[in-house]
Amino acid sequence: MSAGRRLAAIFNPVSAGGRFKKDLPLIVGSLRGLGFEVHEMPTEATGHAIELAREAVARGYETVCAIGGDGTVNEVVNGIAGSGATFAIIPTGTVNVLAMELGIPLDPPDACQLAAQGHAIDIDLGRAGDRYFALMAGAGLDAAVISAMNPALKRALKEAAFAIQGVASYFAGDFPRMLVAAEEASVEGYFVVVGNSSNYGGAFGITPVADMRDGLLDVCVLTDKSFLQMSYYWLAALVSSHLKHPKVEYFRTERVDLSLAPGEEGEVLVQTDGEMAGRLPLTIEVAPLALNVITP
Repeated sequence: MSAGRRLAAIFNPVSAGGRFKKDLPLIVGSLRGLGFEVHEMPTEATGHAIELAREAVARGYETVCAIGGDGTVNEVVNGIAGSGATFAIIPTGTVNVLAMELGIPLDPPDACQLAAQGHAIDIDLGRAGDRYFALMAGAGLDAAVISAMNPALKRALKEAAFAIQGVASYFAGDFPRMLVAAEEASVEGYFVVVGNSSNYGGAFGITPVADMRDGLLDVCVLTDKSFLQMSYYWLAALVSSHLKHPKVEYFRTERVDLSLAPGEEGEVLVQTDGEMAGRLPLTIEVAPLALNVITP
């Protein structure tokens, strides 16, 4: 790394309930000690990191760094996708799935070292409507869970919070049947994940053979909505055996259209990388090699 490389550090001061705030000066100091010229850009509200990332690109910063969890990371990705700017991740949030997927250290000092000494690669992104995602888009139960999630519960229980909220959302919701239509297949189902990565979250690998550099998205559809089948699906996903289940359809594509199946009524929410991204109908497509990111 050349001395004085300009880096825009975008962070949410209340990420993980503000627990990491005292560590922020140490992280910024470490980046400066490694030769970066750091410009600090704190966020003020949901969506602000997208604006800040676009501003950093417009101002010519060579590296745009997200300090935080997957929410901050997703917003920064949306601000720099396709720009050619180099992306660095310093994980500090409640969950850091993209960092795990790319092998980025979860310990901030090691991640700072990687930002200075790692090498940049181009990876695919997905795009759901006008929202980019690095990991996955989900329609149905998981989006309903994220929409209803209590932030305090998430901070306290982390991955376990999703299981608790998942059961509550299942029994509280009515999940219409969806039509999942692509050139390769047309399937009807009740829960859909369109994955760009093998890691869905925590120990789950819903699209376990997805590759972030193959120019394709992996689509996994659950075609049964009974509590028994839904429970089996999530448990089987822990060891990727859900792909063998007769109620699961799996295929790869460059583009897929999600809509309510004929005759169905109701609302189906969509999430991307754990953030709410709208509702059906929605087109999801791959954005090949749209993100340049620093990896080991």
